[in-house]
Amino acid sequence: MTEPKDSVSDMEFAANGAHWPGLDHAFRQRLTAMADSTAGKRLTTRLNSSFRKDDGTLVPIGIPAVLAPGERIRLTALVAAYHHMIETIVSAYHEDRRLRETLSMPNELTEDLHTPAHPRDTRVHLMRADVLPQTDGQVKITETNADSPALLMFSGTAARAWRRLAENHGEQLPEPLPGEREHWMAEWFLKVAEEETGERPTFVALLRERDGVRWELDILQRLFAELGVEAQEADLRDLEQRGSGVSLAGRPVRHAYLKYLMPEFCRIRQDVEPFVQAVRHGALFVQNRQLGRWIGDNKLCLAVMSDPAFGDLFDQQDRDVVAPAIPWSRNAACCSDEEVDCIRRNPTQYVLKRPLDTRGRGVVIGHEADEPAQWRAALDLACREGWLVQEYCPPTEIDFEPGNGPVRHDLALGAINGVLSTAFMRSSAGYRTNVAHAGALHPVFA
Repeated sequence: MTEPKDSVSDMEFAANGAHWPGLDHAFRQRLTAMADSTAGKRLTTRLNSSFRKDDGTLVPIGIPAVLAPGERIRLTALVAAYHHMIETIVSAYHEDRRLRETLSMPNELTEDLHTPAHPRDTRVHLMRADVLPQTDGQVKITETNADSPALLMFSGTAARAWRRLAENHGEQLPEPLPGEREHWMAEWFLKVAEEETGERPTFVALLRERDGVRWELDILQRLFAELGVEAQEADLRDLEQRGSGVSLAGRPVRHAYLKYLMPEFCRIRQDVEPFVQAVRHGALFVQNRQLGRWIGDNKLCLAVMSDPAFGDLFDQQDRDVVAPAIPWSRNAACCSDEEVDCIRRNPTQYVLKRPLDTRGRGVVIGHEADEPAQWRAALDLACREGWLVQEYCPPTEIDFEPGNGPVRHDLALGAINGVLSTAFMRSSAGYRTNVAHAGALHPVFA
């Protein structure tokens, strides 16, 4: 393990003009000017009142970004190879002791994960790779989301609206990604479900925790209805066993859209045995099945990809594409004393992440640690519980709003079966760009 370089201060960050060359900054400036037009102001007002979080606050929608020529091809290849590596980890987990020792899992899932998997259970139909663009033109993958795709839908809706405005101003944007289609969110689910079950769904249960996270469900229910598919919200615990499958209020359920964050699912795992068994035996289809969600969403997959000891697990062609995009990452519990000491002495060079937390929960950024003792305590916890420890990658900046100065941003790449389907950015003045916190969502034209 090499000693980290000196960190970059906030003032240096702003002064360095830390821009990612993968963006078409001139095009973005023209979009910024459009936002100031009468039609642009109407559009931004409408979009900023369109999507609500579960606490009732609105999701802020910012001005779009446009990728530079050639970036779509490069990122498409990266997403395809990365997705294949994620599925490789999911498929190998049960037989590979090294993976089971590296990927810390909740106790609630221990018995499930020891059950031999059917090949259909190792698919990752939908995922989002969150990356941090770098000033040298590269990107660094910081985590995978195989759990909650609401922002993919929101960004597609915003991109479609902004495209109309731009074209009305005579601009020619890149060819749209699939996620810009109005019914894309429902279409990909129906297509994947039919491919795997042999029948097109006519009824889809929208499974969520009672009074829990449901960001996109109202919109998704409408999209299904417009495609002739009935959809109904229900709590997982409302499902009843029906032979090898499940039913909802006496109605057989063969297809379900699962809207459960991992911590919430683990909390009720003991109460949802009919659901788990139905998915395991192929009687119920949900996106990402179970292992694709439980393992594919685990942030420690990056520790596997980063560690040369796992080189034999992956196709060399995939490794060649993905390796430059993986920051140094390890399971803190597996680090040597020397590595732990280095991490302890250099908090600004590292980030700690609880493996299956979401929405920025369970993330400790060394830059945010006010006192050395605070960082030491977090690292001690990470070592005991087996969190991801990851090299800190400085984010790039962009002037999204005139007069407000530069903000940090990331880039999120959504994929269906490994095919790049949508993209968006999140921006924030702080280190955390999560929309669940205070980050703004920006559609990206690729």
